[in-house]
Amino acid sequence: MKMLQAGQRQREIAAMAARLMAEDGLDTGQAKRKAASIAGHGGRSQDVALPDNDLVEAALREYLRTFHADSHPQLLYALRSTAARWMETLEDFQPHLVGPVLNGSATRHSHVSLHLFADSAKEVEMALLDRQVAIRVGPPPQDRGRAQETIGFLAPSGPDADPVALLLTVYDRNALRISCSAGAHANDPSLHPVERAARANLSMVRQLLAQTAPAQAV
Repeated sequence: MKMLQAGQRQREIAAMAARLMAEDGLDTGQAKRKAASIAGHGGRSQDVALPDNDLVEAALREYLRTFHADSHPQLLYALRSTAARWMETLEDFQPHLVGPVLNGSATRHSHVSLHLFADSAKEVEMALLDRQVAIRVGPPPQDRGRAQETIGFLAPSGPDADPVALLLTVYDRNALRISCSAGAHANDPSLHPVERAARANLSMVRQLLAQTAPAQAV
């Protein structure tokens, strides 16, 4: 009984965290802690274990399908189109789309996350600077082996739309041979096969755009 109650509380926290992420732009960790606090559990492990990220991600997709059914397909299409344009621009670096924009859990607060592969991250920097892109360079994520650095910038997305934030993580070329886990959404039957992938190259993103385009974009 206690295990059932704990599981139910985790699902409640995940659902509340999903709303906070979609509406307020909180990241996963912030949203889980705030949701636990709002729910009266204080976010402390002795009260209830916080839901894992896969459970929150699934709750977020369900929230977006339920409460943003009219606008979310258009948002995903716009973000993926921006990703495809920059993947074409940076095609020399074997770009792959990853994260929420790929797996369908992106919100209006999300950035486009690309993995690039190069002998040196400086090559990517120079390619962007040659196109007069104002970039911000940062250290690689601590949990990403073989990552060299991150590069962030804002990209125009249309005459009447706000710029889209892009975050590039640059790896050495050999890292592309290493497989990466897609997480729990890999088994979600409601997702397109490309959305269930861990990462998607340009050809896969083009396929996804062609097969999931909302009616307004056709």
